[in-house]
Amino acid sequence: MSNSSPSVTLRRTLGLTALTLFGVGDILGAGVYGLVGRIAGMVGYAAWTSYIVAGFMAALTGLTYAELASRFPQAGGAAFFCKQAFRSSLITFLVMVSVVLSGLFSMATASRVFANYATARLPELPSWVQSGALPTVFVALLAVVAVRGIQLSSRTNAVCTAIEISGLLAIIALGAHCLGGVNYLAFAAGPGAEPAPLLVLGGASLAFFAFVGFEDLVNLSEEVREPERTVPLAICLSIAIAGVIYCSIAVISVSVLSPEALGASKSPLLDVVRTAAPGFPTWIYTVIPAFAVFNTALLNLMMASRLLYGMSKADARLVPAVFARIHPRWQTPVVGVAFAAGVVAVLLFTFADIKTLASGTATFLLAVFVLLHVGLLRIKRDPTLPPPRFRTPALVPALGALTGLLLLLRQDGKALAAAGLMTLVALVLYGIVRLARGRLEVEATD
Repeated sequence: MSNSSPSVTLRRTLGLTALTLFGVGDILGAGVYGLVGRIAGMVGYAAWTSYIVAGFMAALTGLTYAELASRFPQAGGAAFFCKQAFRSSLITFLVMVSVVLSGLFSMATASRVFANYATARLPELPSWVQSGALPTVFVALLAVVAVRGIQLSSRTNAVCTAIEISGLLAIIALGAHCLGGVNYLAFAAGPGAEPAPLLVLGGASLAFFAFVGFEDLVNLSEEVREPERTVPLAICLSIAIAGVIYCSIAVISVSVLSPEALGASKSPLLDVVRTAAPGFPTWIYTVIPAFAVFNTALLNLMMASRLLYGMSKADARLVPAVFARIHPRWQTPVVGVAFAAGVVAVLLFTFADIKTLASGTATFLLAVFVLLHVGLLRIKRDPTLPPPRFRTPALVPALGALTGLLLLLRQDGKALAAAGLMTLVALVLYGIVRLARGRLEVEATD
């Protein structure tokens, strides 16, 4: 069924429009539908400021990715970039593990959000259906679509992206009559409340999760036409489009409901629609978020499988060669898809809190992003590496590294602890792989 022959390669079918739709669809979804309420509850009526800050920081990272992708247009993404920058197999391995885990945690977050919205009108369902069976079936469906091929995945993405953008624009239209009734510069107050700058930064640390997804586009480079030009443009367009939508949704949401009500809601945008337009059929906002988070989860699954594929066929393999096998007919990395879906199923039965899952995603990615900013500064000083078709000023990665560290320090404590534990496990696995490789080399010499 599968084939690792070098004659079978990934198919280049994606142009700028399709790739931008992938990026927008990946960025939008679980972040806006699941976290806008939490951010409003943390920051207050000025929640939109956290999205501005998070968007600015995402743009810095997006510009760094854009230059790196124009220099090295191939699957492997951040792990391959760090390999070129640091020439360290340990750093490359840790980056690969972090990116894969961030994608799988993001899939698990999306699965939880999907279950919350899909069952919002069915409170009588047993908890095991909402927390276990439904998210697991959801992941299985994702795997089927991802294995079937990039063209089917692209069409599915285009449909889902159109639906979710239409749904968000409809929320803006339905709530527009409530604009102007609150103070949009009012921050959360009360005993123990932090100063406004810290509130904004704390909200941005969670809002940053809502912007992740643009980095997945580099892992599709081998399926893109003219990747040196198309990938950087798609990254920049995706972040800009998503940023405008997020800020608009944040302003509309606090115009309709108080930050306290939004923070307590499991399905905040559904409650916004119920309040802003009581006669509007609310079942629509049970269906649209389902499409949105399906889109996010599908693209994360594709990212993780392509990353495993890219790193398994490199000269110095960091994962087993089995991940390089692709389906002979559909030309997709079938082993990587199956493995990633299986890990997500395990995560669903291990972690239940959406906020911790989202913060875990951001923690892994922020650590990777800081390394990439530093790595780009190193690459810029190396004349032996390929020149970029898209060049970023050195100030961008320098600012990106500093702001990334700030956001990393503001992440949820449980997420930081989980990330530390998983990094330790990854280090142990790396040591085992190195020892095994050393024995094989000795045996081959003998």
